[in-house]
Amino acid sequence: MYAALQESRLRELDDRPVVAEGPERQPVTAWLTEVLDELRVERPQGLYLRNQLISEFEPTLWSLVPREVRRLNWLLALPADARPDWVWLMIGGAGTSSPLHVDTMASAAWNLLCSGRKKWTFHSPARAEEWHLLPPGCCTAGACDEESVEVVQGPGDIVVTPSGWAHEVHNVTGTVSVTANFINRSNLDFAKRYFEVLGKTADHELLTAVGATFERLGAGGVSGASTVSAGSSSR
Repeated sequence: MYAALQESRLRELDDRPVVAEGPERQPVTAWLTEVLDELRVERPQGLYLRNQLISEFEPTLWSLVPREVRRLNWLLALPADARPDWVWLMIGGAGTSSPLHVDTMASAAWNLLCSGRKKWTFHSPARAEEWHLLPPGCCTAGACDEESVEVVQGPGDIVVTPSGWAHEVHNVTGTVSVTANFINRSNLDFAKRYFEVLGKTADHELLTAVGATFERLGAGGVSGASTVSAGSSSR
């Protein structure tokens, strides 16, 4: 996947309109080649393809992700109408960035960098609560410290964002990356507590059912079949 998603490979795809972010983070419709050109120019316009779902762009790219990585997300075992679509392609020139945020549904995420360099700045869930990026009460006593961490990511590196950690990301150079969110044994309790604090009973019950199913199966990941039934969507 690392090689298949570098700029040269993406240029082999049919050109198409995409919705990117402009310099002021406003949505801008551009051609894929325009966004890819941002990786080469000395003074890019500031276009950042940041919210492009792979399922809507080129679904076959997901099959390039190693099965062991795809299996990280237990929610892939949900029926299609309840399964969150959580895999994105990201392309941006030097100087583009993602603002400080906490990932959706208190999930964790992995990011595979295919080209360029990214600088990540992480802040603990305690800080995220302080800055109102998480609802108060997500952190249990003694479980969340107040560390801040900086990481520079290079080609082929995978950066994992733990649940509840606030983070901002700057493209030091032009970059191409793929990112996906997940919930599994490692962060299920945190996500359940998040929904409990928000009073979202249906989502809490859904995650409880997912966890119980995988515990019963003794599985560490997602099997080929949909094994969890759910009465509500977690999108």
